[in-house]
Amino acid sequence: MKKMLIISLVLLGITLFFLGIYNFAFKKNVSTEKQPIVKISEENNQQQKENIPKKQEKIKNISNQAIIGEPFFDKKNNTITYYSAEDGTLWSVGVNGNNKKQISDTKLSGLEDAFWSKNGEKVITKFKKNNKDSFYFYDHKKKEGLLLKDGLDTITWDLAGNKIFYKYYDPASDKRTLNIANPDGSDWKVLTELTIRYVSLNQIPTASLLSFWNAPVSKEETQLQTVGLAGGQTQTILKGRYGADYLWSPDGRQALVSSLAERENKMVTLGTVDLEGKYTELNIPTMVSKCVWSSDGKTVYYALPGGIPDGFIMPDDYQAENFTTQDTFWKLDVATGKKERIIEVGDISGKFDSSRLTLFEEQNILYFVNRIDGKIYSIEL
Repeated sequence: MKKMLIISLVLLGITLFFLGIYNFAFKKNVSTEKQPIVKISEENNQQQKENIPKKQEKIKNISNQAIIGEPFFDKKNNTITYYSAEDGTLWSVGVNGNNKKQISDTKLSGLEDAFWSKNGEKVITKFKKNNKDSFYFYDHKKKEGLLLKDGLDTITWDLAGNKIFYKYYDPASDKRTLNIANPDGSDWKVLTELTIRYVSLNQIPTASLLSFWNAPVSKEETQLQTVGLAGGQTQTILKGRYGADYLWSPDGRQALVSSLAERENKMVTLGTVDLEGKYTELNIPTMVSKCVWSSDGKTVYYALPGGIPDGFIMPDDYQAENFTTQDTFWKLDVATGKKERIIEVGDISGKFDSSRLTLFEEQNILYFVNRIDGKIYSIEL
């Protein structure tokens, strides 16, 4: 009996001894295996965070500085040329915002606007000094420029970029005329006399016609008229709208119209008019200054203004820069009337009051100048 007890105790001791060794080895292995797993997980998480691409802005700043006047888009060389609002120096930047460089360090004091010819080799610049407007013609290819005659207050290029149209006031006769001339002002010819003081001009594409209308004011009925490029009788296309502005389609068959149906309405709306004067309402509350046609005339890209303060009159107070808008961006199928966002509201970071819209279809990019900061921006379509 005593012998059996001793044997049992020895066996128990041996069992406890091996059990202790097993537990010690198992816990040690578990400890050494768990630590690397946790460490690898943390490293992987950190690496994954670093590899997550940053959110790309849908609206991209191109010029990185405020511009003044109309920018010139060189679709052959994929560049944009513009004057700096800071000092009037001339700059160029790639259409994607790269390769920015200064073309001219000549500072143009008092520069207020710029109008480029079709190929960008010539430019008409407008200056305001001592409350007086003056216009200069400059040929970048020949590096020659000159001051145009006094009396001009509205000017635009013909579609070929070889001639200019302008309104001229002769103080001696107290007459206002619509004229055509070479860019340097030579070989000028009167197209028609005018009774209105402030006028907007635009040649109708694919037609030998110049369209003109009294500059948009909410209290004034706007009359869209035409005259031949050789002069002659004027024709009225559309009247009965107020504060109207126009933008012709590339084929010249119709124009966008932003206008008021009645005096001093709260908001202008967009419509179209054809050469016979047929008006079609589109019911889009925006202005043609926030629109651009596609090259085939089937689509209109536009900015839809928001944040218009109460008590302001459209389009007068907007044109006087008494407030800015907060735009969203859309496109319109002209044939079907279908409207579609080109950028979601959540992807618009910042405030944009869009003007001077340009469609660069070769790159599938829409450009605009933001009236809030004066810079050029782009939206990939």
